[in-house]
Amino acid sequence: MTDSFDRFTRLAELVPIDKLSQLNVTVIGVGAIGRQVTLQLASLGARKLQLVDFDVVEASNITTQGYLHADLGLTKVEAAARSVRQIDPGIEVELVADRFRPQMTISDAVFCCVDSISARAAIWRSAGQHCGFWCDGRMLGEVSAPDVTELIS
Repeated sequence: MTDSFDRFTRLAELVPIDKLSQLNVTVIGVGAIGRQVTLQLASLGARKLQLVDFDVVEASNITTQGYLHADLGLTKVEAAARSVRQIDPGIEVELVADRFRPQMTISDAVFCCVDSISARAAIWRSAGQHCGFWCDGRMLGEVSAPDVTELIS
């Protein structure tokens, strides 16, 4: 690797890194889908991530969610943040080791990746209208971006 290494070279025409680097992103639920979303956002150049999850890494999460043996017993937000820092130690990560609460402050862009349909609906009702970009992480999930071009263009 040289000093001129730029990991974003292949994405330059697809992802506006200057815009993504300014965006605050909330990921609610960092299990199987949310953990991967978090890692991809970190890899793509997001600089500020807020991770929300109340759960702790258990042995079954190694097989189904990609966590590591060393993550056992950590909160999922701690374990996911540790992986983010391995990608880029300069990323600012806010950890919320709790369930999503309506009074929580969320970011401009929200990825809802919880595994309960009723929890998704409740989160949408309280947070969906307060962000510029919303993505539901389930299969056939909704995306709402009334003016997403302002966020990333």
